[in-house]
Amino acid sequence: MQLSEQGRNLIYVVVGGLVIGTALAFVTINQVPLYGNDVPLYALFLQWNKAVLAGWIWQLVTSIIIAPPTLSGILDVAFNAMALAWLDGLLSYTYSKKQYYAVFLATGIAGNIFSLANGPRVVSFGASGGIFGLLAGVISFDLVTNRRVNPGLMLWFGVIFIFSSFLFVYVDWIAHAGGALLGLVLGYGIGMRRGPDNA
Repeated sequence: MQLSEQGRNLIYVVVGGLVIGTALAFVTINQVPLYGNDVPLYALFLQWNKAVLAGWIWQLVTSIIIAPPTLSGILDVAFNAMALAWLDGLLSYTYSKKQYYAVFLATGIAGNIFSLANGPRVVSFGASGGIFGLLAGVISFDLVTNRRVNPGLMLWFGVIFIFSSFLFVYVDWIAHAGGALLGLVLGYGIGMRRGPDNA
């Protein structure tokens, strides 16, 4: 499978986040405001909504990358890396290199902001909000550049969204939806700039 440079780099980031999370698991810290004692260092970089609401806003970004060395962390990283590899051809056709990275990051953050609606006690992590943002942007981009709704693309997105958001326990479907909503807006804007004749 031939991957674009940006797709390959994002896979490295996603997998590297688990490696970093594993390394940080060997370091514990004490007397951390909100957290208390004997906290694994990686926990400060996941999104704990209570901490974000208290001002720890870096977690909106770091939780996209850092994953804990737990079963859920490993599965999340594996799924996201496979999704990026599988979708890369479609994504690299739609976005320039800079747009690929920018849409991923912006929609990942948007998904995490939406995730605050889950309540202050929820802890979350993962890149899937950004991946859904990229994929949703393809839909609106295609709408603009081809001047038609692509039912196959819509159905494909719907199946992936339902499968990955509701068939697994503890998956943050609100983050998926938030990332997808901003992705639709950004994809539409990118499509309008490129225009139907230059797609």
